[in-house]
Amino acid sequence: MRSSIAKLTNSPAKQTNTLPTVNVSADRSAKKNKKLKAEYDAKMKSYKDSLASYENRVKIHNLLNPGDAMTDSELKTSQEEIIRLQTENVERGIYDIPTKDVFVMSTLMGGKDPKNHSFLVDLKPGDPGYGSGGYSTPSMDDSLKPTKPEEPRYDQELVKLDMRALKNISIPSTEPELKKSLPVGIRNDRYYTTERVGIDTHTFPKGDDGLPLIKLKDQAGNVVFKGSQTEYNEKYGDALQRGTKSYGQENLKHRLYPQGYTKK
Repeated sequence: MRSSIAKLTNSPAKQTNTLPTVNVSADRSAKKNKKLKAEYDAKMKSYKDSLASYENRVKIHNLLNPGDAMTDSELKTSQEEIIRLQTENVERGIYDIPTKDVFVMSTLMGGKDPKNHSFLVDLKPGDPGYGSGGYSTPSMDDSLKPTKPEEPRYDQELVKLDMRALKNISIPSTEPELKKSLPVGIRNDRYYTTERVGIDTHTFPKGDDGLPLIKLKDQAGNVVFKGSQTEYNEKYGDALQRGTKSYGQENLKHRLYPQGYTKK
């Protein structure tokens, strides 16, 4: 085997001359954007091919440096895989030879399927370790890794506004919505309950609306309101909301809670 690690070809250069974002006419913008997209797609295809070839080179480098001597069968498997990976690179247009100057050093050892083989490289004058044996393990220049191209900044279409139509656009108020104040006697740190008037005396007094009179009590049992159901709804219907839970300690269905309720 004879080869060397040459720089990958067809690696796309990093894009630096991208057009700034500007407002132009729709037709001109579309044509420029189409051209920019085609150029970018071509660069991305080249980048992906180069990256795949670089990753194959890393795999070849690892096969050339297994970390231990190889048996006959391990050597054969590595050589076949190196040829397969290099063939993929050639099909993508990458014609460097990663095994240049690489040779197989074999020693004679006894036993069944001994580890006799290693990949080595001849050292040249100026190489680290030259003169101390003449060989080294294969190396690889990581700078061969391709650079991903930057996505272009596409032109934006100029949008013309009809100023006459602006007067018909409703602009929402930026003023915060004011919360309605709570009715007199209602505090937001207490919950409330209602009961029918006369429930303790088994009487059923009714209001002007023909419905049983009711009481509104705070959590301490103090009566806040007593009157007809119609009057109750007018005064407290929007301010108090019934809870949703049947069990627990808070938000219970048999209690009424004011807006912004805060547990005391």
